[in-house]
Amino acid sequence: MNSVIQYVLYLAILIVLAVPLGSYMKKVMNGEHTLLSGILSPCERAVYRVMRIDPEEQMNWKQYALSVLLFSGIGLVFLFLLQLLQGALPGNPQHLPGVTWDLAFNTAASFVTNTNWQAYSGESTLSYLTQALGLTVQNFVSAATGIAVLFALIRGFIQVKSAGLGSFWVDLTRIVLRILLPLNLVIALLLVSGGVIQNFKGGETVPLLEPIAVTAEGEVIEDAVIDTENGEVTVDGEPVDAQIVTEQFVPMGPAASQVANQADRHQRRRLHGGQLRPSPGKPQRIHKPD
Repeated sequence: MNSVIQYVLYLAILIVLAVPLGSYMKKVMNGEHTLLSGILSPCERAVYRVMRIDPEEQMNWKQYALSVLLFSGIGLVFLFLLQLLQGALPGNPQHLPGVTWDLAFNTAASFVTNTNWQAYSGESTLSYLTQALGLTVQNFVSAATGIAVLFALIRGFIQVKSAGLGSFWVDLTRIVLRILLPLNLVIALLLVSGGVIQNFKGGETVPLLEPIAVTAEGEVIEDAVIDTENGEVTVDGEPVDAQIVTEQFVPMGPAASQVANQADRHQRRRLHGGQLRPSPGKPQRIHKPD
């Protein structure tokens, strides 16, 4: 029932925001004045100067498509190499090794295409630098690329006799700077105010308030009587084969800013999940939540 309420609330929010947000996006893509123009217009012009972008350029469909493919290709190679080399780069307080080439390619291709398929556990696979400079950047620019292509398609339909489809680089800059960044900032601040972590500390191991017993499959045994001194676990007076767990590994990191632009399974695990660790001297069997 709780899930139904969340879905209904989410759908209602989308419907309520559709018209004002759609109107704002139209003004941004058409270069019209908006509420944030006074703050963001100087930043936008600075990006154009630094990147030598002509805001008045009009690309045909071939130039636009080539720009999209070139930009995405560079992002793919950069993210692939960043994962391979993360073990030798800063921003890695847990000293995680480089990712294997096949997983690195799968992740890079996934994020560059904005599908965000993740075949790994983020807190034990990717460094903070890789997550921030690699995945988070792609969460912005890959989404912006998709939005830009959509607007180029719309322009192609409504401006049949026009000289061009606009500039991909201008569209990309406007979407990231005027749409995605402000939305992400607002959501991230709301998450931080609600207690979501936002730091660059390494993961911490903390003691549990009470020890628990888990089976070999990692299931918590309810109503277990635990003798931590002798390492014994009994249920209804009968001894059982179980692992006594007294500590939990709690992931840290810049969770709020990443959840704000990517609310997927990995980030939910960063907020709610952890790893239960057995007491010292016992066989190292670790329970990981779903």
